[in-house]
Amino acid sequence: MTTKRYPETKSLSRSRKICPALPFPDHFAAAQPPATNGEHPVDLLIDAIPEVASRRRKLVRMAKRWQAEARNKPAFIAYEDARLDYFVLREQLYFNAGFERGLLAGRAESRHADAATHAFAHQLGLAVAASDMPSPRIAAALLEVAKAVVLGLPLR
Repeated sequence: MTTKRYPETKSLSRSRKICPALPFPDHFAAAQPPATNGEHPVDLLIDAIPEVASRRRKLVRMAKRWQAEARNKPAFIAYEDARLDYFVLREQLYFNAGFERGLLAGRAESRHADAATHAFAHQLGLAVAASDMPSPRIAAALLEVAKAVVLGLPLR
């Protein structure tokens, strides 16, 4: 048994730190309907889609039936297939909702660009409109300019 005593160490827990403000506006929270029962707003949004609600009701019915017929293998396989379809649909809808919200947030942020950026984009638009080249060649030229700007290459 040791008798040596060590000094108190300070807590290294991060849970007591206050989170800093986000570096960008929270467009997601602004687009959400008010949640009343404590569930996540995206869950409420996805659950409100009629196809998701229909599949959820079907799963609940199948689960009750499955509990009564636990030894019926085809019923179990049908239940698991329906459950998988339900979760796949939800994941696809979560992705789509996140993409749409990100797209909307990006558009909202790009609308607040500074005047110089807006003027430059306007000049590019005028140059494209005044050009008599076909659209694919215009796109190729704009991509070449963008590549040069990103990579820091001189324009030809």
